[in-house]
Amino acid sequence: MGRILVIDDEPSTRVLFKNRLEDLGHEVTLAANGAEGLMSARSNKFDLFLVDIGLGAGVDGVEVCRRLKAVPQTNGVPVVLISGQSTTREDLHRGYNAGCESFLMKGDMTLLEDVLRAMLRIKSLKDDLAVQNYLLERQNRRLQEETRSRPSDGTASDNAGSRGPERPLGVLLVGQDGLVQFADRGARDIFGAGLEGKHLGVLAPSGGLEAFVRDARTETLSGFRLDLSARAGRTKRSLLISVAPTMPRGDSDLGGLKVVTFHDSVGGQDVGVARGASSGLRMDLPLLDAARRVFRPGAIIGSSLRTVKAREALERAIKSTAPVVLQGEAGVGKTFYARCLHFANDRCGPFLHVDAKSLSPSSLVADLFGTKDGIGFAEAANQGTLFISGFQHLPKDAQERLVQLAERGELKPEGSKQTKRVQVRLVVSTRENLDHLEQTRTITADFLGVFEQNRIEIAPLRERIEDAARLAQELAHYISGGSVQLNESDLFSLKAHTWPGNVRELEDCVEVLCAAALGDESGLGSLPDSMRDRGGAYVPVSAPSSSGALGQVELTPAPRSQAAGGYSAAPGHTEPVSLDSYEKMALERALEEAGGDKLAAAKLLNVGKSTLYRKLKRHGIA
Repeated sequence: MGRILVIDDEPSTRVLFKNRLEDLGHEVTLAANGAEGLMSARSNKFDLFLVDIGLGAGVDGVEVCRRLKAVPQTNGVPVVLISGQSTTREDLHRGYNAGCESFLMKGDMTLLEDVLRAMLRIKSLKDDLAVQNYLLERQNRRLQEETRSRPSDGTASDNAGSRGPERPLGVLLVGQDGLVQFADRGARDIFGAGLEGKHLGVLAPSGGLEAFVRDARTETLSGFRLDLSARAGRTKRSLLISVAPTMPRGDSDLGGLKVVTFHDSVGGQDVGVARGASSGLRMDLPLLDAARRVFRPGAIIGSSLRTVKAREALERAIKSTAPVVLQGEAGVGKTFYARCLHFANDRCGPFLHVDAKSLSPSSLVADLFGTKDGIGFAEAANQGTLFISGFQHLPKDAQERLVQLAERGELKPEGSKQTKRVQVRLVVSTRENLDHLEQTRTITADFLGVFEQNRIEIAPLRERIEDAARLAQELAHYISGGSVQLNESDLFSLKAHTWPGNVRELEDCVEVLCAAALGDESGLGSLPDSMRDRGGAYVPVSAPSSSGALGQVELTPAPRSQAAGGYSAAPGHTEPVSLDSYEKMALERALEEAGGDKLAAAKLLNVGKSTLYRKLKRHGIA
């Protein structure tokens, strides 16, 4: 059945719709006002929206409908406006102009089932048509590229570089929730039948596939290796994966889907995905334009001296094509800077991010520079950007090859006597101090000399704490869709924290505060220790305004217990009290209850997917 969001400011009406819809077998989510409804629609996937046209406070029902239809993620979902009184011609005119599909009277429950059935049938037909059109378009594009790459005399070419993009072994269409929505015959041959509706975490429980697909938000990602063990009905094999995010066209509901393609990996080398990277999966133009608006120097928020210097260094680096080294602690935003370097220029090639520490030492050079039988990441990023994080883990041989690539635009694949010419922007990053790396001879003098000419140091948040307030305000506006503001008490607590996790930790914290403002829980256990009650610090509680509309997030002093240190253990507990340990226990129990399904675990814990993944990473839970 369908997943339905009901947005109504009358508690009795919400309960009535929830009971009736659940009796009909639907999954129902409730929202008490327009702002809460829009935020829920943005963070979840629904098949139908039921919206009260006469929402009392804040955004009215017609405006909610207009905003839902203006966002690619929700514009293909039917909207039914509901009214508690006779609908006037003016209401009908405004509603249909805003994009709604139908109207319904609150008291007419006999018609409710028929309207829902019709709307859900329309949604299902649109989904099927959008997927079919998208797959046909991709197949047509692939055939055109193969025709263009075929030799004119009709003979096969022996030059592997002149071949068209190799057909993938299998293709999946995956939704934002990590669920498979479509699988071709090749994917079913790899993973088995009945893939539709399954979560990626179930297909490859410990391979990291789910996280790799999730990270492909604004550009194509390639080169992830997945090793599948042998088991009943499946042989042992090694695959290389590419992921391309999609943008909707017209009224299609493809926005947010990821196209996941699987290729054979031979000896650690990709025989298809990298070759096709220059002519195969590409970012759609609307998505590329959106990425260029997001990843730009002006999007780096802060007026502190350290931030201004980093932003100016980034702007200087953008004007050249020379290699760049980014230095900063974990969570400061090095990947964001690297993407700014890529999208600020009219580069037609991909942005490839490679973590040097995750590459196998035995095949690292081959992975980066390719072999005579296949190409590596450097060539796959031709006409684009190759971003190598943790470059201090590269062996001296790889460093020398990168110097040659940076200075001459040449690379020599493993086992080949010939060099290849490529045009790629090289960006490397490290958490370590460059002077220390040089003193310990971890990096060669030639490597440092080439990359240090464009050196960008990104300061930790504790050293530019004056930027924290504005950063938090911007994050709250983005996360809540403009519905939540942080007040003075919020900012007091934010500036009092040392932020060991930097901007990434600040984002986690603001997400908790926004959830607190829209829900009934404070999210106290998810906040950093220094923001809980430790000698007069603040903790968050939700604070709706007197009119019932969503108000600001209030931070008020929490009462201290009479126990020593301000805390007391639960009865029967003898271990030391630690919020972190209880949080880790809750995460492990949720995963156990959900059978390893992280999406289901997030729902059990009532947190967002991104929050769950960050907490799992912080506690070292795979």
